[in-house]
Amino acid sequence: MPSPTQPPAPARAARGRPPRFFGLMRATTAFLAATLLVQGITAGRLMSGTDGSEVHHATGAFVTVALVLQTTAAVLAWRADRATARYLATTVVLLALTSVQFVVGGSGDLSLHVPLGVALFGAGAVLMTQVWSARTTP
Repeated sequence: MPSPTQPPAPARAARGRPPRFFGLMRATTAFLAATLLVQGITAGRLMSGTDGSEVHHATGAFVTVALVLQTTAAVLAWRADRATARYLATTVVLLALTSVQFVVGGSGDLSLHVPLGVALFGAGAVLMTQVWSARTTP
């Protein structure tokens, strides 16, 4: 029986190595952050008068693909190591915000679409910071 000051044997053994699927998490968060950045750039072009609506709409598909990959990676990492649940929670928030963003963007309501886009980019930055600053070695 482990003592109160010493974690159980599996937790001690896993402490020295990164969680499984953590490399995948890093790759998908980088891809997601990049697609959100490109989406913001195309939104700026669209709002400046340059006709970029097709490009902005097309990059939305890349955000969707990146978010599906990120969700898959977050679920895999969470299932492999319960300590990474915060990545899954942040990903679920991103998923919910993106769903609302698509509806609002389709309706043409820029007064909500633009701030929500900024919030999406901020949430993506938070996720990227969480994942890339995580200590994966002893």
